Amino acid sequence: MDMKLKNISRMSLLIMTLLFFSCGNLIDTQPTYQLSDNVAFQSLSDVEQFLNGSYSSLRSGSYYGGTYGVLADMAGEDLFETGESLGNFRNVVDWLYATNDGIVSAAWITPYNLINNLNLVLVNVEKFQEDVPGRKNRIIGQVLALRALAHFDLLRYFGQSYDRNSTALGVPIKVKSEITKPTRNTVKEVYDQIYADLSQARTLLGTVDRDINTAASRKYVDQIVVNAIQARVALYAKDYPTAISSATSVISSLSLASGAAFRSIWSQDAVANEVIWSIAYIPGEGQPYGNVFFAVNNRLSFNVAPELVALYDQANDIRYSSYFSTTLSLPTGPVRSGTIVPIKALGRNGATDANVDFKAFRVGEMRLIRAEARAISGLDGGDVASMEDINALRTARITGYVNQNLSGATLKSAIAIERRKELFSEGHRWFDIRRAGLGITRGANCGAPATRCSLDAANFRFVWPIPLDEIIANPNMASQQNPGY
Repeated sequence: MDMKLKNISRMSLLIMTLLFFSCGNLIDTQPTYQLSDNVAFQSLSDVEQFLNGSYSSLRSGSYYGGTYGVLADMAGEDLFETGESLGNFRNVVDWLYATNDGIVSAAWITPYNLINNLNLVLVNVEKFQEDVPGRKNRIIGQVLALRALAHFDLLRYFGQSYDRNSTALGVPIKVKSEITKPTRNTVKEVYDQIYADLSQARTLLGTVDRDINTAASRKYVDQIVVNAIQARVALYAKDYPTAISSATSVISSLSLASGAAFRSIWSQDAVANEVIWSIAYIPGEGQPYGNVFFAVNNRLSFNVAPELVALYDQANDIRYSSYFSTTLSLPTGPVRSGTIVPIKALGRNGATDANVDFKAFRVGEMRLIRAEARAISGLDGGDVASMEDINALRTARITGYVNQNLSGATLKSAIAIERRKELFSEGHRWFDIRRAGLGITRGANCGAPATRCSLDAANFRFVWPIPLDEIIANPNMASQQNPGY
């Protein structure tokens, strides 16, 4: 086992997390049994170990292990709940969440807990002399990039706008590990902090003591990952020049996988050249997706919408056979004949306990980001260059594909469809629908136990509520609830 990827380091177990929200006088701000930083962090190695342990937050079911992963597809139209479901995600899937919803609350506090741990690293890293030139840059660069990503993820669910310079309410910015009662920053202010963190991280990670990742393992944030994060952020912000340049930087470093190499990404902890960054899962720490698709007694909680299946060239597209199966035998029993089952969650040879990593960023997404940015902005070759990206992606995925020449609205529509096919169950669909200002209309298979099958584009539920416990604990945010809740 990689000791650097232990779920929580020794210090993480001993240091009480400084909560993002406070209950005022009801909370003892100096707990009797809290281990002070001076005792917990006695060397730069202690600080780095704490940082490595902080990565574990990302695989939480309230982060990329669920809420910021496959749940974003469950809330769209590409998956539908079956009668075998226990209804654990019903409030989110049917857009019935309220301010006291547990999934919503956890989606708020988990990234902030990560941010707090990262800020603890920043405070303590400066206390020690650098033993090897570039080591501090490697630590601080990771911290700033992860902090930027966490703020961005919070903005995606809870921010009132995605526009780069919007004065609408975003989320509170936290750059210190301390108990405060903040108000919400504007969307622009949140983006400003994200951009600043990513810019500094990119510089620092270009001057480190050693490479963090290898060709066989990309489980840490390095300079390539920073550019990938920046590309995704800039696409949401409609900052198309930055989206293009950042995606191009990644594409020049890594390449698309095809055929068996692409399939291996999902069947085992394989990297190929396709994977930019994986959220690492280790034995005993669960798996991405949890039991979203499969539960005990071989229940199938969610199934694939026929409307999505129909988009694939089933005979020739490697994505179809890599993402779905009708014949796979599971540890809990065989798949029912004729049932199309999503298998990205299954890992090695269909083993649901395989601890396969969650692929947070891939080159396929970078190609799609650059294609969309080029097509919308007309920059960097416009439609012609955008089509080159789409043709390259399809050539890598579809046997016998013949290049096409699309432009205008037809090209933009093709890009949206390609995102839907390429990024299925990787946590993008809900946000893509919101970015495009579209509503949701689920297909003919939508029905009981589902209670709602459509959501209008203007519905307030495309923005999640600020959790009730945050509002109660922090009176400064009481007047800043998102509309409709």
